[in-house]
Amino acid sequence: MTTELICPNCNKTIESININITTDLAKCESCGTILKASLLVSDHDDKSLSTPPVGSTIEVTKEIGDNIKIIVPKKGLTLLDIPQLIFSIFWLSFICFWTWGASRGSFFFALFSIPFWIMGFSMISGIINSIYETQILTITKTKLTLEKKRPINEKSFEINLSEIQEIKITHMKAGPFSAFSNPRYMWRLKWSFGAGLVLPAIISGLGTEYFFEAANDAEQDWVTKFLSSKVRQAKK
Repeated sequence: MTTELICPNCNKTIESININITTDLAKCESCGTILKASLLVSDHDDKSLSTPPVGSTIEVTKEIGDNIKIIVPKKGLTLLDIPQLIFSIFWLSFICFWTWGASRGSFFFALFSIPFWIMGFSMISGIINSIYETQILTITKTKLTLEKKRPINEKSFEINLSEIQEIKITHMKAGPFSAFSNPRYMWRLKWSFGAGLVLPAIISGLGTEYFFEAANDAEQDWVTKFLSSKVRQAKK
């Protein structure tokens, strides 16, 4: 399937006979303008990415100065959360009982339960955050800002578009409790050696920032392509 190129000056279609792939030039017969074909393809792709996938709950709004805001609203309590809540409560109850029993014999022996307490509270806090979290991406002509609004450990991240090396879906480099801190997203785990959560990421010299964990595969694919197109435009 070939991409139809549109002249930005007169909005007429440029015929394929007037496109030279070797020189990367295209001529509009309507107004006589000679243009760079690769830039026209890029512009066409950017326009096709202007809206999220059909059925998506992601909200896209344009603000003053061509600023764009992309919002992933809170998901609320789902059936998926209920068994995880029950398991988390059972986990903490069991650890509480075990710690109490161990402390009656030896206080120091009871200290071995600390990692399991951390794991339990990570699960609970992760479930609460996944229920109430709203993520907001704001893109201006020069900057990208990511806000994670949630009850526990709110986060904010800002970077110049020129400093971004790449935006893509990649394996999350995570610690031992990362999956438990986001239990709703454990279905994304790839159970193979060296793999982990697969998430959209903003990669730069400052490190890697993961985002839109609650979005589905189509939404994550769309947002990475959309943001990549904005980064390309900023670097032109």
